[in-house]
Amino acid sequence: MRKPLCILFIAVICVMLVVSFALAKETAKNFKGVTLRVFANSHEPMLKANKWSVDVVKEKFGINILMDEAPYGTQYEKATSAFVAGTGQYDIIVAAHQWTGGWAEAGYLEPLDKFIKADKEYDQSIYVEKAYAINSTWKGEQIGLPFNMEGRLMFYRKDIFKKEGLKVPTTLAEWTKVVQYFEKNKAKYPKGFYGATYMYGAEQGAAYPFEQYWGMFDWKKGKTENGFWDENFQNIMDEKLLAKSFKFWADIKKSMPPGIETYNLPEAYQAFVDGSTAMTEVWPLVLYGMLLDPANEEVRKNTGVADIGIGMPMSGGWAICMVSTCKNKEAAWEYIKYMTSAENDLYFFREFGKGPSVKATYGDPSLKDKYGEWLENQGKAIGRAVSCGKIATMSEFYGGDFWVIAGQTMNGQISADEGAKRMKKEMSGILERAGYKQK
Repeated sequence: MRKPLCILFIAVICVMLVVSFALAKETAKNFKGVTLRVFANSHEPMLKANKWSVDVVKEKFGINILMDEAPYGTQYEKATSAFVAGTGQYDIIVAAHQWTGGWAEAGYLEPLDKFIKADKEYDQSIYVEKAYAINSTWKGEQIGLPFNMEGRLMFYRKDIFKKEGLKVPTTLAEWTKVVQYFEKNKAKYPKGFYGATYMYGAEQGAAYPFEQYWGMFDWKKGKTENGFWDENFQNIMDEKLLAKSFKFWADIKKSMPPGIETYNLPEAYQAFVDGSTAMTEVWPLVLYGMLLDPANEEVRKNTGVADIGIGMPMSGGWAICMVSTCKNKEAAWEYIKYMTSAENDLYFFREFGKGPSVKATYGDPSLKDKYGEWLENQGKAIGRAVSCGKIATMSEFYGGDFWVIAGQTMNGQISADEGAKRMKKEMSGILERAGYKQK
């Protein structure tokens, strides 16, 4: 009797395994035939992660991904035009945090709270709290999941600093001395080498004077998270400090390369990788991705990472959001959750240099030897970083007259006093248009 029972038992087990395998296979393909249109940003590390997902989610979930991409300078306008037209052109968008408030207010983004509540596997505690709050929430609603979190960092040439006996600057005065040192010792280096190559282009450059402004700002002055408005959304910008910081950058421009007025992220990154500058300050994600290229191994070995030194670093971050017109919301939720998982956060940093949003990535022992210095400093930068703020009209701060005035002032086209006056006035307008009447 034992033999038939044994055979029966084995047969039952085999049937169960076959059924389980079939169910698993079916679960893995439960979105077979679904197509999601993803609008990615062209920053290399994030874009590489999104492109990586095309084949992987097809295999894992059966989802077909159609991908569009655009650089930071044009993605907002392109996406907003599609949203306003109601074309349903996108299902998922990789979005900078400053855009999401206005989009959520207009109803273009789908709140994720109901998906989170129904998903027993989801755990928001895995994320860096600052990334979760700044990048992916709006007025108490979850309108995305954190995809990339960064605080600005200074990158410097360790070999050159050691050779010259220079100390890594930790204050604006020390930073200025380093810049002036290389200006006075031009003969020691090839023509075209500078102590610092920093952005002056309108898209990114004005961040430096604001970082300097935050370093001087009296944070006890009132309840504020950004030094621009208080807890009641009243404009509290310190015009004198603003003028002082913008005047500094207009003056120090003479110590930068010719044509610096046009330098944006690509030019600043390339100057460092090409070895034509001792220091730069940029968003880490692209530069670190460039340094992962084997062709740049020598530069990477000689690259030091430090606090910006000139003030308080600017915070930046991105979320993956679901567009409200998406017809396959369950599939979109699975895609967003998967792309922002702890497993992929680690993988995307290790392979592509994308800024981590998950706490565990910063402490992963497998990264310590190769990436320890970068991760340690990036974690500190995120902790210290200041977010410019999040109101419905925040896109005007970064992309409207406010930033244009800031760029003109930084380049000396407008006097520092006049520029600070105009910026403060424009800030009041941005707040008014967001619905916060100024006294």
